[in-house]
Amino acid sequence: MNADLIRHLAEEIKKQQPLRQLAIALDFDGVCKMFTDHKHQIMFTGLFLNLREFQRVPFDEYRKAYIYINFRSADYAGKERFLCVAALARHLADQGYDCRFAGLQKAVSALQGQGQKINEKNLLPFKADDDVARALTWSREVNERVEQLSEIGLTPGIREHILTPFEKQADYYVVSTATEAPLRASLEKENIFFIRRYIGQETAGKTEALTALSRCGYAAVAMFGDSLEDERASRAAREAAPKDVPVVFVPVIPGDECKSFAAGRHILDAILQGQAGQAEQLSRRQMEAFKGREAGSQAISPMTIRA
Repeated sequence: MNADLIRHLAEEIKKQQPLRQLAIALDFDGVCKMFTDHKHQIMFTGLFLNLREFQRVPFDEYRKAYIYINFRSADYAGKERFLCVAALARHLADQGYDCRFAGLQKAVSALQGQGQKINEKNLLPFKADDDVARALTWSREVNERVEQLSEIGLTPGIREHILTPFEKQADYYVVSTATEAPLRASLEKENIFFIRRYIGQETAGKTEALTALSRCGYAAVAMFGDSLEDERASRAAREAAPKDVPVVFVPVIPGDECKSFAAGRHILDAILQGQAGQAEQLSRRQMEAFKGREAGSQAISPMTIRA
């Protein structure tokens, strides 16, 4: 975690003057909207078209490695897209495929050494390298194509169980590894204008965002997520939060979203009633059902191009 980034983000949120005692953080893909499969089809295909060396890998091996890095890896699942691309290249190169992208590896390593986020803004100084330039082109094309996913509505259950009942009782944030502008446009299309802030890859990682929310005056933070990374980020933020500020993870189980939001509603009710222990108990119960069913799990994998 970047302590300076957390402090600055918490100060920025404080300046916006939190209105209520509870902060509800929503992941976007798979929580606000069912974007995950569509988005990763775009990212997956665009990647081997722009970084063509990935075409040297047999398709099934490339697909398997992509799913592992982006959804199952303890180190990279749910992390920034450029970090995952670099990890994917190393993973496949270590298996003997000629696709390491040395220039991208060097840029990512340099930024990590400086404690910087691995995002487009910070990669721009390295764009003279062809690997980095092509990765940036890929990312921009992803953003352009994802904006065309304009007919995907809200995830079933989120409006009636989470958005409408608590609009006057909580402050809402979207916390995602995607870029921020398309997220705002997508939710505003659904007449959702009360999100206090969109925190995407340009600003902070999920752990940093949740930790900042816990340190800016809220009595509690609830994070709705559908992936292992969401659970890990919530756990790390809970450990870094002030002792009297619970950070509660609310799993959204892929394929069972509406029921998950109904369970989440009970968790939020318990938090608002000052029953943090009961909220944690309900969260643990939901996490038991979540195990093995997370986004990208063995049971439900994205990009099932072949049976």
